[in-house]
Order: sequence, then structure tokens, then C-alpha cells
Amino acid sequence: MRTILKYSLAVIALCQLPLSFAADQSATANSTQAALEAQWQAYINHSAALRKADWEVVKKEAKRRGLKEPLLPGYTKEFGFETNQPLEWFKSDEGKAIMEAILSLQTPSGGWSKRTDMTKKRKPGMAFGTEKNYIPTFDNDATTMQLTLLAKAFAATGNKVYSDAFARGLELIFTAQYPNGGWPQNYPLVGGYHNYITYNDELMVNIMFLLRDVAKGEGNYAFASAEQRKRAQQSLDRAIECALNTQVMIGNKLTVWGAQHDPITLMPAKARAYEMASLTSTESVWMVEFFMSLDNPSPAIIESVHSAIAWYQATKMTGKTWTRGDKALTDDPNAPPLWSRFYELGTDKPIFGDRDDSIHYDIGEVSKERREGYAWFSTAPNKILKHYEKWAKKYPRPS
Repeated sequence: MRTILKYSLAVIALCQLPLSFAADQSATANSTQAALEAQWQAYINHSAALRKADWEVVKKEAKRRGLKEPLLPGYTKEFGFETNQPLEWFKSDEGKAIMEAILSLQTPSGGWSKRTDMTKKRKPGMAFGTEKNYIPTFDNDATTMQLTLLAKAFAATGNKVYSDAFARGLELIFTAQYPNGGWPQNYPLVGGYHNYITYNDELMVNIMFLLRDVAKGEGNYAFASAEQRKRAQQSLDRAIECALNTQVMIGNKLTVWGAQHDPITLMPAKARAYEMASLTSTESVWMVEFFMSLDNPSPAIIESVHSAIAWYQATKMTGKTWTRGDKALTDDPNAPPLWSRFYELGTDKPIFGDRDDSIHYDIGEVSKERREGYAWFSTAPNKILKHYEKWAKKYPRPS
């Protein structure tokens, strides 16, 4: 909670208001500010209560079993099984066993953890995840993936235990949404960069796609109640507004997004030592892709997409390729357009970070470990540029 609490509530409120409000000392402005302060404080308090409740369950179970420390579930890079399964799989013995394990690993607050083996049931006294700071989380597809699986399991079996667990997880998404419409990486909050509004690893758009599907109430989500559909649409509308508000304006031009944004100022923010406050080509792809998937996009969304694509066109590199570990780009006239992952705010220069918090303009100056261990360049934007050609004909930029 440090990221939020380092600001006074008055500053939180002022950062959410237009500048005219900040300068206005009228009773209306003061009333609005007080309401925003109360809203943020309630959010913080509820987060703290949920986090405490999650850990109290584990501690009590461990004590009853005479354990000095909670047991840990198995660690795995993802969830330990192939998640893209047909509906029939959920009726199989394997499918039922894995879904039973997933149900056992849902936290009291309603979410799931990442890098946790979800093929085996949680035992009493066992933590709900392998990494303390990610219990639960929306990072690395966690929680949204489990909700997707629960929806499919219910569609396949009609077993109410799945729809009940889905309802609890959906409620967590509603509860975790910031007053300004974004989502932190982890909820309940744990502090640091985890509290930032997170576009990294498709976090925001994963939640937004899920909410879109729930709001439609079609296919595997046909079981969603009218109230759930209504709240999903309301939550999605707020998330879209947040996405529009966080798209970075440089001068008088909209560009793209950062990998994460400060929940108060809404500006791009630094995460790990080598993840600078910057514009990001990779994470912004997913946001543009989501906007282009919407039916009847608003004028603001249409302008957002056109502006982002213009930025991609202006920053692309041609005739170059890069392999992890290399100290420089390699000439290749047949290579598809390439983008740096991070761009300096205000200059659009490619920038690269290292574990010592240093920032470089030359990939060759980055340590060997980080050159080999991080994706500093990407061709992913080519996917949306191709989609954009068709989309733009349907939704041309206003002249």
C-alpha cells in the first residue's frame, strides 16, 4: 500500500480532478474532493482487510496442524497443465480433478496466484500460492484464466460449484478496480510497483476482455446473471475511460501507453530496475488490439487507435533484426519492421535498462545477463498494423 499511502488523501483527490477544480475553493469543489478522499480511503481499507483475512485462514490452518510455517504448493512456470481445453475435457476425470484443485486454490478474497501448480489440491495449512507477493494476482494470466476455465467447466457440466466460484472471482475483479478504473498487478494490494495500473503481460486487457464477454452474456458466459452482466459492463466502461486517460500525450499528440502507470498521477511509472518510466511498444499493442475489437467504438476510442498507429509508424525500424544477447541490431533487408520495447518520454528514443538502475541508449551497453534475459525488441506491432488496415476503412479518422 506504500505507493498509494505515500500521497496524502488531499493529493489523491486533486490528482483525480481537472485543474479548474483544484483551483476552485467553492463548496462544490470541496465536496467533490471529500468524496474522492473517502472513496480512495475505503478502497485502501477494504484491501487491507481482505489481505489480512486471506492470511488468517492459512495461519489458523497451519497452527491446527502444528506447522511453524505454512506449506507451499508446487511451483510451475504457468499452471501445470494445458489451459486451452475443449468443453468435453471438463467432463473427463483429468478435467474434474484439475478443476477441483483450482477450486481449492481460490483465496478467501476470490482470486488465484501465478506460478503455482494447479493440478494438485491445496492441503490445510498450505499457502494459496508459491510467491507471497502474488497471492492473489492478475499477473501472468492468473485469476482471469481461472475464471475462464470455471465458465467453461460450468458450460460443460452445469455444476453450480463452478458458477459460485466464478461469482466470487468476478466480485474480486469489481472490488480490485481502482476508483479511476484501472487495476493493480495484485489485489489485495502489496505495495511497490505491484500497485501500479498494469498493462504489462496483458493484465489490463485480459480483465477487459473477460468483462466484455461477461457483459455480453453469450457462449460460455450465458449463465451470468443480469446483475453480473450489468456490473461487468459498468466496470468495463470505467476501464476504457482509464485506458483513454492513461494514453500518453506528448505535446499535443497522443502516443501509446507505459507498461505501468502511477495510480494517482496516471503517468508512466518505473517498475523493476530495468523497466523505466517510458512508452512501451509491446504492452501498447494489446491495448490497441482491444480497442479495435470493440463494436461501435466511441470517437475517443477511434482517435486513440489512429494516434497509436501513427506513433507506431513513426517509430518503426526497418531492415533490422535482433537476437537475444546480441550487442547490436543486425542488417536484414527481409526482416519485418522492428520496435524497441521502451521509448524515452518526450524524445521517442529507444532506451534500455539494467539491474543497477542505469539507463542506456545503446543495447550494447546493457549487461550480458539482461541482454539475454529480456525482450528488448519486438515485431508484435506488425500484427495490429495489419488489422488496422481493415479497421481504418470502417472507422476512418475524422478530417
